[in-house]
Amino acid sequence: MSKIASLVPESLKSSKPSLIRVLNNKYGSDPEVVNLTVGEPDFKTADHVKLAAIKSILDDHTHYPHNWGTLGLRKAISEYLADDLDLHYDPEGEIFVTEGASGAISTIIAGLCQPGDVVLIPCPAYTLYRINAELRDAKAVELETAEPDFKVTPELLKKALDKYGEKVKVLVLNYPVNPTGVTYTPDEVRALADLLKDYNVAILDDEIYADLLYEGEHLPMAKLLPDQTLYVSGVSKNAAMTGWRVGYICGPRDVLGALAKVHQAAISTNATMNMDAAEEALRHGKADTAQMKAEYDRRRQFLMTAMDKIGFQYTKPMGAFYLWVKIPDSFDGDSMAYAEYLAEKAKVAIVPAAAFTKLPVRYFRISYAASMEKLKRAVDGLAKVFAEDGSFYN
Repeated sequence: MSKIASLVPESLKSSKPSLIRVLNNKYGSDPEVVNLTVGEPDFKTADHVKLAAIKSILDDHTHYPHNWGTLGLRKAISEYLADDLDLHYDPEGEIFVTEGASGAISTIIAGLCQPGDVVLIPCPAYTLYRINAELRDAKAVELETAEPDFKVTPELLKKALDKYGEKVKVLVLNYPVNPTGVTYTPDEVRALADLLKDYNVAILDDEIYADLLYEGEHLPMAKLLPDQTLYVSGVSKNAAMTGWRVGYICGPRDVLGALAKVHQAAISTNATMNMDAAEEALRHGKADTAQMKAEYDRRRQFLMTAMDKIGFQYTKPMGAFYLWVKIPDSFDGDSMAYAEYLAEKAKVAIVPAAAFTKLPVRYFRISYAASMEKLKRAVDGLAKVFAEDGSFYN
């Protein structure tokens, strides 16, 4: 053990890496296994976006930009949100650019939470919310939602808000939801907003999948509670720019001014050419998003039909690119055990519910951000195992 190992705080030592990444690293290079773990678009970044980055470099946009992000990108974000979602933010004080939506999440939790504070997180949810809370020695409290939709209700939320009181600093909302693919109807969003307006709680509203909604209508929480909501999004999912690492936070000017200090201290600023590329994607990439969305919807329909035929039960996805599948009652084991079993027997790598909650939820996530060829191979493997095992639900 090194001399300075004792200096690493216990919260960091005990924090576990993302199980999604662990499984991807384990199975991603195995040619015999269909890897459906990571939620990453399998499309290429559009050529016009890549050319914008090249032009940025040739135009010598290679020095430190404004630490809030280039004004051009902030204006593009402002116009994009106004046109698409009727959300209105001043690009010169109510928007700043982060290292992907992940950077926005970590900035918000680090900026608003002190040790002992509470972050309310729906179950199941993307693991980064909990990890960031734990690294701050804050308490990540899971809201135990009910199947099959796993949605937060006003009753469930009120119970937690009243129990933890002023310790609650942040409520996480993410919709369309990773990992379930469900979304909240406008009436459901209004019901939550009607409750939240009476509590001094910041809403981390992660809407990174808002452009990938196949059924229903999307109502941002920021539209109803702008003074409480920190709107988080980026270009990773809707523009296939995961590796470019461009996200953003929109919200009240006074809060963003404080959070920008956190981001600047950790990151300083994003790469200028990446932000110029993101600006191009937001201004001229709607056709790219529409093409991807249509293909994702085709895969969604294929998987639902296939799962119905096989006999798997699942939560109907309305958006994003995930299918949340129930583990058969005939399987004697938890979600991690089933994931390992499917990788071995079906040659399909999926993500168990254990990656999204500490509660004993018996589901797994399939990412259909993968080619139809891969999905068909996966379905064949899953069907074979389901039939050979005589799988059933009680």
